[in-house]
Amino acid sequence: MSRLAGKVALVTGAGRNIGRDIARRLAADGATVAVNGPDPDEAAAAAADLPHGAYAVPADVSDAEAVRAMVAAVLDRSGRLDVLVNNAAVPMTGRGDLFDLDPADWDRAFAVNARGVFLCAVAAARVMRPGSSIVTISSIGATRAHRRAVAYDATKGAVEAATRAIALELAPRGIRVNAVAPGAIANDRFAALDPAAQRARAAPVPLGRVGTGADVAAAVSFLASADADYVTGQVLTVDGGLSVQARPPGTDPVLDTAPTEGQQT
Repeated sequence: MSRLAGKVALVTGAGRNIGRDIARRLAADGATVAVNGPDPDEAAAAAADLPHGAYAVPADVSDAEAVRAMVAAVLDRSGRLDVLVNNAAVPMTGRGDLFDLDPADWDRAFAVNARGVFLCAVAAARVMRPGSSIVTISSIGATRAHRRAVAYDATKGAVEAATRAIALELAPRGIRVNAVAPGAIANDRFAALDPAAQRARAAPVPLGRVGTGADVAAAVSFLASADADYVTGQVLTVDGGLSVQARPPGTDPVLDTAPTEGQQT
């Protein structure tokens, strides 16, 4: 595939899990990928696996100066920036009972998951040309609450609101801004579960399986490409149907009697 041939893409949080799969897909689609992550060695290792001269740009996305330096490094190295994927997040920070949530964890979650999106989007948009694209990774938690994940879900609600508002701000510049909201996606934590626990995670999903990073990456590639030239301010859900159902499997009421002739069902 070559839908992103000649493009330069910056993917934050691309050292592992979904971010690494997104970087791999954009590179396969022809883009030169700048791999961001907070760990320089991890980012460099991820970049080394990619074609088209991929390289690492480590930075903490919650640090405004570090973000400016990161984008400047991409311009110095590649001369342009066409695609930004805001993927970096701290998904496990602040997880637990509401009454035990440390305000410092709440602040850290917002610093990376929401502030980082804002900082990276603004820094990238300053140098992007018309026809460029920003894609942010949200979560179904933005609109469907997870238990024991108040801080995480709140950040993703903020991300989706920001996606719509930033899309309006950048539309006159010809820059599109969208988001992808994954559901249950396999990652290193999922891989560490025993098979029974993995099956339990997949059970509520209508399509019958947990998603993969590649599933999310395919949606990102679409939104980043010219195939989505008339799409902006939108959230594309990638969850196997998890969030569309009124009740999970096994909890729908069962009719005790069959309908009589002529009765609607």
